[in-house]
Amino acid sequence: MNLAFLLAVMLAAVDRPVIDLSGGRIQPLPLAIAKPLGSQETGTAIEAVLAQDFERSGLFRLLDPASFLAPPDEGMTGIDYSKWVTVGAQALIKASCDASPDVNCEMRLYDVARGQELLHGTYTAPRPALRLAAHRFGDDVVRFFTREPGVFQTRIAWVRESETGKQVMVSDWDGFGVQPLTGASINLLPSWSPDGRMIAFTSFREGGGAHLYTVDVASRQVRSLIGLGDFSTGASYSPDGSRLLFSASQNDNTDVYVAQADGSGARRITEARGIDISASWSPDGKRVAFVSERAGTPQIYTMAADGSDVRRITFQGNYNQEPAWSPKGDLIAFSGRDEHRVFDLYTVAVDTGKVTRLTQNQGTNEKPAWAPNGRYLLFSSTRSGKRQVWMSQPDGSNQRQVTSEKTGAADPAWGPLPGK
Repeated sequence: MNLAFLLAVMLAAVDRPVIDLSGGRIQPLPLAIAKPLGSQETGTAIEAVLAQDFERSGLFRLLDPASFLAPPDEGMTGIDYSKWVTVGAQALIKASCDASPDVNCEMRLYDVARGQELLHGTYTAPRPALRLAAHRFGDDVVRFFTREPGVFQTRIAWVRESETGKQVMVSDWDGFGVQPLTGASINLLPSWSPDGRMIAFTSFREGGGAHLYTVDVASRQVRSLIGLGDFSTGASYSPDGSRLLFSASQNDNTDVYVAQADGSGARRITEARGIDISASWSPDGKRVAFVSERAGTPQIYTMAADGSDVRRITFQGNYNQEPAWSPKGDLIAFSGRDEHRVFDLYTVAVDTGKVTRLTQNQGTNEKPAWAPNGRYLLFSSTRSGKRQVWMSQPDGSNQRQVTSEKTGAADPAWGPLPGK
């Protein structure tokens, strides 16, 4: 990006239009993406990625290009905004890409009603990373309208299910760019480190019980992390990356433990009889959500990070599991078994205990995982046949399929924002 991008942002920030995220359902902003100028091969590819990002985000309502009145060769300046107003656009995007071997595109955002350029920049990338150039501009647009970071440049981890095992995979947020990180032994429950460099996971790779390992995302090097007790499972990095929650079974009792990020200094922090498992950090690292059977059925509890001040927070249903604490701190997502003995997704408000159902009559839905900006959830679902990774907004709206694995995909985990 160049200086003009920053200048345009500063000039427009005084009177910018905003997508309001403070209420309930979001009112999508009508957005037109004009036919690209310059190299059609590159421009059309960039346009397709942008359209997918904006459409999947739930923040924008894309207008049908067939309705556009402006000529396809209308430039980046001298725009006849009245033609865009007529088709209902509130925002307009234009791109001009050159025909160089690498990606080099000038992209601009306009406020149609005010007839004002809001931001522009030049986005470059190696040809194989074309999608990343589009994601970067898309995130800039989201930040401009919402004052929050977008997730288009993030990556997700998940488990590919096959007849020979379960393999930890990574991909872009939209399911493109799939890469394997492990072999096809039984590998489960990936969890990102806050810097995005490591993923901890549960594996049966050495025979015997399940234990914890890490894999370096860049080198794919796997290292043993924790092998405590009969099994160790469910790693979760603290927000600052210094500590690790997990569950382990010793002396026929499964408890939650905390350790240093390298696996050293493991210490038990639950002591109730029965199973305590599936621990998840609060965004400030001061509290932990977990599942316990101490009241007779699996329910969601929270406690201080040292194991004190235990509080039960779910009382509806007789089988609630897999808590995931929102990065915003207000909600805990979980899966629960309903009266039809089917698992669906819910959220519970941390302060009030209000439970909201997110899925219903759409197969089995489990393993919720938050986007790093707290605006989306990943989860696994069987609604399309084989288990696949899906996403939605926190109120359950805008549900979209992410993976299309022939043999299934599960256990999603959302990586950090870029540059964190």
